Amino acid sequence: MGNFNSDLFFGILIGLIAYILLYIGKGIQKYAITGLQTDKTLKSKHSGVWIIGTVLTVSFMGLQWVALAVFHANVNIIAPFEGVGLISLLIFSFFVLKEKLNKWELGGTLLIITGTIVITVFYGEATELLYSDFNLVFLLIILGAFIVPIGILSYFAFRKPSKLKGILLGLSAGSFMAFQTISKRITDIPELALVFTFVTFALAALTLGYTQFAFTMAKVNIVVLSFASVSIILTSVLGYFAINESILPAQIGGIGCIIAGIILMNIFQKDEELMEEEKEGQNTS
Repeated sequence: MGNFNSDLFFGILIGLIAYILLYIGKGIQKYAITGLQTDKTLKSKHSGVWIIGTVLTVSFMGLQWVALAVFHANVNIIAPFEGVGLISLLIFSFFVLKEKLNKWELGGTLLIITGTIVITVFYGEATELLYSDFNLVFLLIILGAFIVPIGILSYFAFRKPSKLKGILLGLSAGSFMAFQTISKRITDIPELALVFTFVTFALAALTLGYTQFAFTMAKVNIVVLSFASVSIILTSVLGYFAINESILPAQIGGIGCIIAGIILMNIFQKDEELMEEEKEGQNTS
């Protein structure tokens, strides 16, 4: 376990605040998008609500950047705070969006939270990133491998939206978030700071756009859980191979918990919802 220092303290504190604001902002955006779909006009009061949510999500970008590039926080310390933000969103969606959580979602959420805690507890040192740590070839290969299927998915999702495509778009948004997180960390390298600043802004726009697109097709809890899981996992993989950041065995175990939680939630959720619909049908008949 790494030694505590001031950079690590402020990196963790700012990272926590950033993810809480991000996920509450996502909840507000989903609330506004649902209202806009009902009102069918951009002049609705929900437009202002959406702007508030967007301001919160955009503020995340700057705060996370400070944690990664100013306080040199390892991506394996910062990225798992998706789970902390997720708790904020689940509370928001339950009380404000009135989205119910079935037993499978709750069980999966507990696994995700457990994995997040494990990853966060077994942290590394907060250290400056060096140019020699950067592997451009690997980063470009992985980025290319994601861009092609995401582009194909986007085309079919525009033509015929569906809940499954909404979940896949949530995974796509999470992928862009992972690349965005790595890009912010790379700006810690003076020789690459300017280039990856522009890359970060482009990835931030893609993350925001795909998240909003996914919200129009699937429940906020499922979109964000898909988003969070791939963001944490891909960030850790990219951190290890693209910028030479270490990952401990305990952190791998934590990632395994997150994967198990996502599988649990998505496998059983459909059956649970169908059962609820059947009960409602029986009550009305």
